[in-house]
Amino acid sequence: MFNKINPNWNKSVISITILLSLVLSIFVIINPIYSSKILSSIYTNLSNYFESFYMYGTFGLLLFLFFIGISKYGSFRVVLKNKPTYSMLSWSSMLFAGGIGATLLYWSTVEWIDYYNILKNDSLVDNKELFLYSRAYPLFHWGFSAWAIYCLPAVAFGIALTLRPETNLTFSGILGAKNNLIKFILDIIFIGAIICGAGVGLGLSFPLISSVISDIFQIERTAILDIFVILLCLSIFGTSAYVGVQNGIRRLSNINISLVIIFLSVVFLLGPTKYILLNSVETIGFLFSNYVEMSLTTGTEISINWSVFYWAWWLAMAPMIGTFIINVSNNKTLRQIIFGTILIGSIGCFFSMLILSNLSISFFESGYINGPNIIGNKIVSREELVVQTISALDYSYILLLVFSVILIIFLCTTYDSTTYVLASASMKKSSMNSSKSLRVLFAVLLVIQPTLLMYLNGVDAFKWIMVIFSTPLLFIYLMLIFSILKNVYTIKIT
Repeated sequence: MFNKINPNWNKSVISITILLSLVLSIFVIINPIYSSKILSSIYTNLSNYFESFYMYGTFGLLLFLFFIGISKYGSFRVVLKNKPTYSMLSWSSMLFAGGIGATLLYWSTVEWIDYYNILKNDSLVDNKELFLYSRAYPLFHWGFSAWAIYCLPAVAFGIALTLRPETNLTFSGILGAKNNLIKFILDIIFIGAIICGAGVGLGLSFPLISSVISDIFQIERTAILDIFVILLCLSIFGTSAYVGVQNGIRRLSNINISLVIIFLSVVFLLGPTKYILLNSVETIGFLFSNYVEMSLTTGTEISINWSVFYWAWWLAMAPMIGTFIINVSNNKTLRQIIFGTILIGSIGCFFSMLILSNLSISFFESGYINGPNIIGNKIVSREELVVQTISALDYSYILLLVFSVILIIFLCTTYDSTTYVLASASMKKSSMNSSKSLRVLFAVLLVIQPTLLMYLNGVDAFKWIMVIFSTPLLFIYLMLIFSILKNVYTIKIT
């Protein structure tokens, strides 16, 4: 079969991608409920055992990248063969849109509720701290540490590809693995994390988009509507993947960032503006003063069930996001990549989290929408609560319409990035331009798989597979740090 295909394709990576998609999907689909319970139990044991590694390691990683950024090695310029150079605006838009999908706006509205419900019965936390922690934890989980996790593979890949331009764009290539078994294992982990991350992201995003469209057009959310949304997204990011980064992802990202800024600014002005502003300033101050404590606290319900889960989630997504970031970072210095990724990503998430969280909290405090009771007693789904919150504002029809467009483009840019990464990894050398036909193939694959999972209740099981993949990534990250240290000492900085 492979005799007639493009000789520049990496047959091993392509085969692993297709086979892993099939094997993981079949495993989950055979008995999704049982699979989810078993995998959840495995993750729980791993998260308890490795909690300290996740918590201390993530904070240590943030410090490590900070020191690389301010050191003389921060001026090292990444040079990638056959890759375009983007303006800082386009680069910022792409790394943010590629790294954060539709789930950002979803969790911005409702994540605070879970921390509120956990802490409200804690006698050591007074009412003021209860709201401060509820507002600050979403920022913590989507902020500096999260983007540092994304950034590490980008830095490791950037240095290695500059020094060795013909390196294959996978863990086995970057780490210079020679043994065939080790190469196979590293590629399995690299591709498996990407496939699971994409599958879970699509599986969680489609229901939210369908719920918003259902409310806009006042129609029942049915399987037909879900299929329409799926086909619409496939047509957009399939086309974008085919035309490439320059004409596809870059343009979609620039459009979407503008829409997000406009949307959040309008929500800020239409909502309780003074309330949002004052509480945002107080929350930022609280986050900074308690950042070290939140980073190093272990043994609590939030640290185990949320912080470790988020760090595991970002670790599993990092191979995809880090690879994409470096693919669009030609002629950027390590300092620009490190501080740009961490600060731009964090500020973008903070902007969304502070506005939408405080909007939702203001409705709760006024007695208008009791989010903690709704979620705690499972009165409606989280997706419906998000729609209810936006609908409570003036001009809600227009806001929901813009919201739906943002969600769709966010989803498309994230998975457009994924197809680009898989296609790039499937070339024999990183300097080769990825094949259009491969990008389209992976675009279709990335939609079919999560669609089946969504309808057969397999998303939860796939979610646990994804975060389980993060455990070996802990050790691969140590290898990436060693690779960075080894490579920077070969660099002559004048």
